Amino acid sequence: MKEQLFKSVFETNAGPADPSSLALSLLVSLALGVLLAIVYKHKTLYSKEFVITLTILPVLMTMIIFMVNGNLGTSVAIAGTFGMIRFRSAAGGAKELLSVFIATGIGLASGMGFLLLSALFTFFVCMILLFLENSSFATVSQTRRSIVIRVPRNLDYELLFEATFINACKYVELIGIKNIKKSNSLELSYNVELDANLSDKQVIDKLLAISDEIEISISKLAQKKKTL
Repeated sequence: MKEQLFKSVFETNAGPADPSSLALSLLVSLALGVLLAIVYKHKTLYSKEFVITLTILPVLMTMIIFMVNGNLGTSVAIAGTFGMIRFRSAAGGAKELLSVFIATGIGLASGMGFLLLSALFTFFVCMILLFLENSSFATVSQTRRSIVIRVPRNLDYELLFEATFINACKYVELIGIKNIKKSNSLELSYNVELDANLSDKQVIDKLLAISDEIEISISKLAQKKKTL
């Protein structure tokens, strides 16, 4: 079993690789790309273009790895091409990025002829993704919130908000302050854990009672950051 797992279909004693072996690798990578795309679509808001890309990407990588086949010059040219594509493409979410890496791994293994290894890797990763999607491990907390409040610069927000947050939240952390020059205001970003007995509307009402000049935004999703 171990010998079969790490045996390439291109390792033959008949010289160049057989076209039927390449065709088999392309078909296997396509089938695994379809499986990955099906798993990705589970409980995900997706676009048609990305699903098609995820399906075809393993086939593309398989062909590229087969064509390179140890040629250093070709490898450098391909690396430069992928570098240009990377910097001219829009950044995606974490799950999209992970899916692209998985598809690339499938294509690399298939392109080197390790079809059984590629299939086992795909099934293993897909099972993990499905398990995590359907378990409570990655479930978003029902009481955690990201609150963004815009206040006038002359407002003494620290003393005014302190009492409200103490009564409405189990935990509060001020994570950022941004100066909005055009409107002469400050944008305050908080991570909080609300009291389970309070709704989002009740929290907004408590904050608006302090001043009707403030603007409030509450989100259940973590704010994306550009830095690690």
